[in-house]
Amino acid sequence: MIPIAEHCDNHAEHTRAIGVHDKRLDSHGGQIDDIKETLAALKEIERQNQERIDRMDERIAALEAVPAKRWDSLVGYALTALAGGVAGMAMAQMGLTI
Repeated sequence: MIPIAEHCDNHAEHTRAIGVHDKRLDSHGGQIDDIKETLAALKEIERQNQERIDRMDERIAALEAVPAKRWDSLVGYALTALAGGVAGMAMAQMGLTI
């Protein structure tokens, strides 16, 4: 049999170890709470950054569309001039004058 004094020493050692573990668990609980707060802040920052990126994409698309609109206008002017020239030549061939 194990003597009573040894049981008391083992019990005291277990009680001390349990106390240490409880303190560590409490500490980890606080750390987890801090991590949750940090994660929430990071999610908000990510949301704000995504909004900025979306706005920038819209602005870039608008800027990229400007040269295309200019070319479309230029093509329209060229076709109008060409059609006017062809119509003028056709009228001249028919003997019509303006």
